Amino acid sequence: MEMSQAWSEDGKRLPITKLKVTDNCILSRKKTQDQQTTLEIGYGQKKLKNVAKPLREKLKKSGFSFGVKQVRGVKLLNEDNTASTLEAGQILALDQILSVGDVVAVQGLTKGRGFAGAVKRYGFHGGPKTHGQSDRTRAVGSIGSGTTPGRIWKGKRMPGRYGCDTKTVAGLVVVYIDSANNEVWVNGPVPGFKTSTVKISKTGTNKKIKLNLSLLGLAQSQPAVVAAPEIVKVSEESES
Repeated sequence: MEMSQAWSEDGKRLPITKLKVTDNCILSRKKTQDQQTTLEIGYGQKKLKNVAKPLREKLKKSGFSFGVKQVRGVKLLNEDNTASTLEAGQILALDQILSVGDVVAVQGLTKGRGFAGAVKRYGFHGGPKTHGQSDRTRAVGSIGSGTTPGRIWKGKRMPGRYGCDTKTVAGLVVVYIDSANNEVWVNGPVPGFKTSTVKISKTGTNKKIKLNLSLLGLAQSQPAVVAAPEIVKVSEESES
């Protein structure tokens, strides 16, 4: 959605990225050749009539009356009692997966910059601005020697297409969850542009971060510390 800022209870200012998370629907459950359970997850809601017919029939068979933008398979790495009850036709809500304090990794497609020069693409400082070099300030400069090797090495950093790469930012902490509006706030930046789709994965660790919600005008009902997260978990207990 956007970037903002918040403050912890010890007065530290934190950069915040606000993410909008829609409910994920389970389309199917099956076993792969390596005997691992895979869930076919649909995310990003849209009108059912605007979905391709094969996917539309699969959604109707699973009991859903709305369409999804994309479908992806997710392997269950840890099949506990909760994971064993997940079947086709169920909904995975935000508060069933994430909790305040979870450390996550966010993967997305970076912003596309088009054809860019070496100064913007790689951070070159450019050429001298004096001694008759007024037209070469953002030039690459020499790109190799003459006799040996007599060619340009592969991978030479030069102007070219920049952006639209898959990047993952790890070590982000979930600092606030708004279940009513399906919003997740993470501490730090994420790759991608506004309205782009990102993937949030839990790393299995937990950190204690408590926001000063009174400065933000929010309710003081968010849990400060939660139990160690799992890959798929429905938490029924929370700590105040």
